[in-house]
Amino acid sequence: MSRSRFLPVLAVLMLASGPALAADLIEVPPPAPIEPLPAASGWYLRGDVGYTFKSRNEGSWKFWNPDPVYRGVDDTFNYDDFDLDGGASFGAGVGYRFTDNFRMDATVDYFNPDFKGSTQCPSYVAASQYGQAAPNISCKYSDKADVDIWTAMANAYVDLPVFGPLVVPYIGAGIGAAYVDYGNLRSEECGVECGIATNRSFDHKGLDDWRFAASLMAGATVDLTGALKLDAGYKYTHISGGDAFAYDAADQATGAKGAQLKDDGFDLHTVRVGLRYEFH
Repeated sequence: MSRSRFLPVLAVLMLASGPALAADLIEVPPPAPIEPLPAASGWYLRGDVGYTFKSRNEGSWKFWNPDPVYRGVDDTFNYDDFDLDGGASFGAGVGYRFTDNFRMDATVDYFNPDFKGSTQCPSYVAASQYGQAAPNISCKYSDKADVDIWTAMANAYVDLPVFGPLVVPYIGAGIGAAYVDYGNLRSEECGVECGIATNRSFDHKGLDDWRFAASLMAGATVDLTGALKLDAGYKYTHISGGDAFAYDAADQATGAKGAQLKDDGFDLHTVRVGLRYEFH
């Protein structure tokens, strides 16, 4: 090929390859890697304060007859009222989040209510103390003491993110044990609306024991800072029955032993608010 023919062909090839060579010189940066979201699992700590409402419960007591001929328990009577006053409760715990929607924790809660109870005197006590033949005879026992209630629970929760990531409702359930420790009881016997000078009082030693406990919870978590959560909700706790108070000194002197007064258990309703810190 002559030089005159080669030059036009070379010019055409250079023009055709120009855009490709320019594209090769401009390097397109690769897309930035997408950082994975932190896993929604890990340990957390929690602390709660709450208010447990007054609860009306049931209980019973045994009447001890000290007469040598009939000595022993004559009868068992139910309380007319066996109440725990309302008051503040406190709790703390440690837990672990397994998934976005499931977590578990172990908690300890404390509640210190006053116990107030009342029951009618047996007819033979009313007759011997206040004269059963008299009209409008009224004889009753009014009892007061304080109670320490500790619960240790293992709890499981299901979080339901239906309001978005900031407000998450939940439901939960727990099972564990309760330690119920009664203080000493003062029981006042009152006749004819407390208008008779022969009113008497009795002191009973408080008893303590461990019992079965179970609970149900519902509430919502508000995300404050990502790791710090505000937890507000309701908790129902059932505690099984047990011993409450021993016989007084006079009955024990004639052979009475064990528990004279027992409760049938408690159903506690608590509203509470707390903070939960989740480690990531």
